[in-house]
Amino acid sequence: MENKGKLQQAQYADPGKFNARIYLHRKFSTNPYPWPCWVFDQFMKKEQASVLELGGGNGLLWTVNAQRIPALWDITVTDLSAGMLEDAKSNLQSASDRFRFEAMDAGNIPYPDGAFDIVIANHMLYHVGDRGRALAEIRRVLKPGGVFYASTVGSRNMMEMKEWVQDFNPESNYTDALGSIENRFSLDNGQEQLSPFFEQVQLRLYEDSLLVTEPEAIVNYVLSLNGLVSERLVMDPRLADRFKEYIEEKMTLSGGKLHIQKSSGMFVSM
Repeated sequence: MENKGKLQQAQYADPGKFNARIYLHRKFSTNPYPWPCWVFDQFMKKEQASVLELGGGNGLLWTVNAQRIPALWDITVTDLSAGMLEDAKSNLQSASDRFRFEAMDAGNIPYPDGAFDIVIANHMLYHVGDRGRALAEIRRVLKPGGVFYASTVGSRNMMEMKEWVQDFNPESNYTDALGSIENRFSLDNGQEQLSPFFEQVQLRLYEDSLLVTEPEAIVNYVLSLNGLVSERLVMDPRLADRFKEYIEEKMTLSGGKLHIQKSSGMFVSM
């Protein structure tokens, strides 16, 4: 996993920063059909299946779809961070006994060949440094006929946010930091990375954007990116109040709402 210690300590040791990003998307998405529901819709419809999620975070995928999960699905939720897994257990509450939770590196999956019908990597492969190794592991643990679902973003995802941060502070590394992540595994280059490991790779797109009415949500999102890629700050917390004023002014000029384009989707590989 890319910069494993830094990711654990600065970003995912607890769910605070992750949840700040989730909040922005959940609260202000223009698509009324939630992203976790759309992701679940893409999965093969099998009454019985062994399922492995890599980088499951706070368990949002399963929390939102708890009533839709087939009774005979055997689900293992993994994450690099034990703290995130504890949050997932808490979020799933009474349903958590239906899941196994394991701290795990996607490049070293401790399961035998052909163990799973479904493997899921929901917005996480761009964090993996040696994706070739991780993809080989995923291919190995999939059963014949199994399917790998990998969601990610495109190069123009949240372009307006990048422009605002750079305009406010030209010395910010927002564009470099987020660009380096998105360019690792994106809608633009994911197929060529997956094709050596899977015979069939299909791209499915999720249409959405953001219409944000809370300046604080934008500020908190940007602050949550500190430490995501490097020790250099995307936004110095001491500038947060001034950045909020900057966003408030833009929001006022735009009638109280700011539009942010999104580019999200999923590769379905088998």
